[in-house]
Amino acid sequence: MAEGTLTLPDGRTIAWMDYNDFPEDTKQPTLFYFHGFPGSRLEGDLVAPTAKGHSTRVISMDRPGMGLSTFQPNRTVLDWPKDVLAVADHLRIQKFYVLGCSGGSPYALACVHAISRDRLLGASVVAGLYPAGLGTAGMTMGNRVLLWTASSEWIGGWTGPLMDMMIGRVARDYDHPDRLKEWFIKEMKSKPAPDAACVEDEWTTERIVEATRESFRQGGEGVALDIKLIAKDWGFELQDLNTDGLGMYLWHGGQDVNVPLAMAEKAAKLMGGVELKVLEEEAHLSASLKHQDEILTALLGGMT
Repeated sequence: MAEGTLTLPDGRTIAWMDYNDFPEDTKQPTLFYFHGFPGSRLEGDLVAPTAKGHSTRVISMDRPGMGLSTFQPNRTVLDWPKDVLAVADHLRIQKFYVLGCSGGSPYALACVHAISRDRLLGASVVAGLYPAGLGTAGMTMGNRVLLWTASSEWIGGWTGPLMDMMIGRVARDYDHPDRLKEWFIKEMKSKPAPDAACVEDEWTTERIVEATRESFRQGGEGVALDIKLIAKDWGFELQDLNTDGLGMYLWHGGQDVNVPLAMAEKAAKLMGGVELKVLEEEAHLSASLKHQDEILTALLGGMT
């Protein structure tokens, strides 16, 4: 595992974690992992052990304004593929796969939209958040309010202060680091049983807590812009995505209340050419954590 940064032509810094257990293997597959919301490059810790079993290199990037990546005030979802390609070129990675979890889903789909097939080999979305226009029935009230606030032209400016008040201040309370962990555990215990059970694993809990803490390193501005972009128009339509010749999978828990299964089902129908894998007994976080081997096996085309 190594940490990397790159200064882009516009002067911004983009940061990532590089999980490469087989540096001598020049033919190993590479997976670009896109963290959830809120999240950071440290979230790659969660998938790296499974990827190692598939002899796969993982690059987990901070989105602008989170972790060590410079805030980009006027960015769009479709700016992300350019950053991905810049990092790939810097690391001399010609072909790669992408995996977006939860709030990372718009960015994985943006790569499907914008990156040529001679570079992008496959894409998967796990517990993905899709356009709010597909309907939010079954979603927790907190998430519905957050999406509504973030998408509003009138009160969208409150998103940053709200996120910082709810999580950011606790995340940056380095004198009392356990406060964020306590908040996270309490939050998860209010979720369906499969998600609540996830915090019983100490290693997993610590990884998620630290990835969340890192997302607020620079304050709440980057996190706030991220959810605003997720909640608004992404700059492309799901039905216009070209999935021809691309192995593409959507994985979703049947008990997910962060993003209801109905959203994923509607998204799959709009996209076409994708395979929706429903994990009936899983919720939001548990779908991402408990089925990594299946997810990577499908994405990598059976490569182990």
